[in-house]
Amino acid sequence: MALRFVVSITGGGSAFISDYLALPGASGSLIEALVPYSRAAMDAFLGRTPESYCSETTARLIASAAYARAQTLEPENDPDALLGIGATASIVADRPKKGKRRAFCAAISRRGVFSASIWLGERARTRAEEERIVADFILSTALFAARKLKSLSDATWRVFSETLLEPVKDADSLETPASISWALIDSDGADFLYGRKDGAPAVLRALRWNDGIMDRVATSEGETLVVSDSLEGALATPKLCERQPDSLRRVIFPGSFNPPHEGHAQIVAAAERRLGAPLEFEISARNVDKPPLDALELLQRVKSLAEKFPGKSVWISNAPRFLEKAELAPRSTFVVGADTILRLGDPRYAGDSPERRDAIVARLAELGARFLVFPRMKDGRAATSEELARLLPPALADLCEVAPDQVAEISSTELRAAARRFPNA
Repeated sequence: MALRFVVSITGGGSAFISDYLALPGASGSLIEALVPYSRAAMDAFLGRTPESYCSETTARLIASAAYARAQTLEPENDPDALLGIGATASIVADRPKKGKRRAFCAAISRRGVFSASIWLGERARTRAEEERIVADFILSTALFAARKLKSLSDATWRVFSETLLEPVKDADSLETPASISWALIDSDGADFLYGRKDGAPAVLRALRWNDGIMDRVATSEGETLVVSDSLEGALATPKLCERQPDSLRRVIFPGSFNPPHEGHAQIVAAAERRLGAPLEFEISARNVDKPPLDALELLQRVKSLAEKFPGKSVWISNAPRFLEKAELAPRSTFVVGADTILRLGDPRYAGDSPERRDAIVARLAELGARFLVFPRMKDGRAATSEELARLLPPALADLCEVAPDQVAEISSTELRAAARRFPNA
């Protein structure tokens, strides 16, 4: 499989582009090279403002946008043969730097995601020296990803990490060796995240993990058991067993859980106390107006939930809307915040159509969906059942129960920012 790629680099390492263009036959693999250097340029390239302009997450966002760009430029090409490479760096400059000098590089294709990082340490270097280090680092990451993607087997949902086998030339002077983590998925996993190659939408389904093992696949037609191994090991392609529908009412807590925190723990305890049933988490890989979460990000979130809530099931779905979630898990009670249920009742989120909103609510009722609503704290108090009933259409209010428990308001965005400021805390 001959890979063709789009690369986007910011902050440092752009010498990778001139290095690559100097190679004979570069046009056989390079589609486009971009350097969105200012913040405005990067925001425009990503279609959003990132929480940080230099982070592992942002490198993956850049790579994802580069992969989408490759698909746009070469729509006739096999999507498996396209690759997006993204890099962001903070290197020595003519002004003081916030935090350590560092670089992140990611490569994303339909079948896998690679995420690498390098810390440049405190050694005094020139700008040109650090540009060279980062350019070599990007090349090492790209070559590593290309080798792995060209040797894909039928393995699915694998997670690995190691030191890059081809460290940069100045590696002895670096604070830590360059490291890389990656996840590979099979063709079914690619269809799950991105839709089928022929452009048809992804089949609606969800995958469930327990203690790091995928044990069920849910579709709107019912559930199927799978046989699998640990996420940390070399997974064989799951062997599907007989479909075994589950008639029990589920308690499902949808969210991004990035990261899971004490507020989530309080909701879990209160919901299980109220409903008398074990709670299961659900993360949607797909969003209505954003690219899908990549496989590595999804599996890292599954692992974080498993560490904070051992023994709890975690579903990964491709169902961003509650109607789709209810199709996958009929007769379920969904645990939500008041802001979420108010959006569901707002015609703006149904194409500005009250009729369409009412049809969605009616279908949710047919599927047996219920909502346990945790009010958001406002001015030191929580919204009451009466207030929510006044704000919601009656048919939706009939599906809701307001939890009497008050839970801590914790911002995941602030937690991520703190983790970036104090990475070893």
